[in-house]
Parts: sequence; structure tokens; C-alpha cells
Amino acid sequence: MRCGINPKELLEMDTISNHTAQTSLSKGTSVIIDVREPKEYEDRHIPGALNFPSTKYSKEQFAQFEEKQICLVCESGSRAKQVGKKLVNDGFLDVLLLEQHMQAIPRIYTTKGWTVDRQFRMTLGVLLAIFLTLYFLNIPYAFIIPLILCAGLIFTSIIDRCYMRMGIAALPWNRGKAMPK
Repeated sequence: MRCGINPKELLEMDTISNHTAQTSLSKGTSVIIDVREPKEYEDRHIPGALNFPSTKYSKEQFAQFEEKQICLVCESGSRAKQVGKKLVNDGFLDVLLLEQHMQAIPRIYTTKGWTVDRQFRMTLGVLLAIFLTLYFLNIPYAFIIPLILCAGLIFTSIIDRCYMRMGIAALPWNRGKAMPK
């Protein structure tokens, strides 16, 4: 266990290889927590990983793992890093990020139906189709749609977090039973 961590000095979280984390998980010395939304987790996840969405963070969820190494994963690493910093601030001593997050892991484990990514791409396509229709009908202010999409895509690439994608994952048909109660 790592001791003496000053959360104010914690700029970058320590990482652990995915293989080492899964080996520790099988030995019972660590836990892998996926902090994505339930539908994202349901679409595919690391076998044995638990789902505690970052949007519903509470210290109490993690209390049962206080004596274990907590390995965090999300889609790109940004949500996992935010949860990791909260855990360290809440007094957890052994918190690590997986080296590879879900966007870098091959799509081996999938479920039936449309993934959140596929629904996101469809939403972008529908919005662009609406713009083109309005444009060819000479509807004023139709250009606002691609401006919003352009600004949103640039902003989400800078912050490495997509609120539209998270919103799609939270839609009623995407709510799964992946999070343990």
C-alpha cells in the first residue's frame, strides 16, 4: 500500500498494467472499478470489473475496498482520474489507473443491440441531416446546427469528456442493471 500521499501534489495518478490488475483481481488483492455509465459498462467491460458511475460517486461505495488496491478504468481515462483524485482526497491509499482504458482495448466483449458509440454517431448523422434539409429549404439560421456540433466536438476533444455521449448512455433504453446495489 502507498502511504503519505498528499492529494494537493497529486497531478498524475499512478498507473498499473491491465494484465497486472487482472492478475491481482484474480488473487483477490485488488478490485477493478469501471466508472462509466451503466449502458457503457453493459456494452462491454473488463471481466470481473464492477460498475460505479462517476456521476454517482460516493465514498461509501468504495468503503468495502479500503484494504484492497483500487484500479480504475473508464473510456479514455479522464473520468477514472477524477474519481481517483476524489478517492485519494477521501483517504484511500492505494488507488491506480489502468494503463489502457476501454477506447484502447479491442472490442472482444460486446452485447446485443446498439452500443452507445453507435447511437452517438447516429445522433450526429441525424443532426447533420436536419441541417442539410433546413439549408436546402432556405430556412434561416440552419447553420447554427453545424456550428454547435463543431464547437461541441472541439470542446469535448479538449476536455476528453463527451457529455452528449454520457447523456445518450443515460437514456431510458440504455439504463442497464450493471451497477451492483
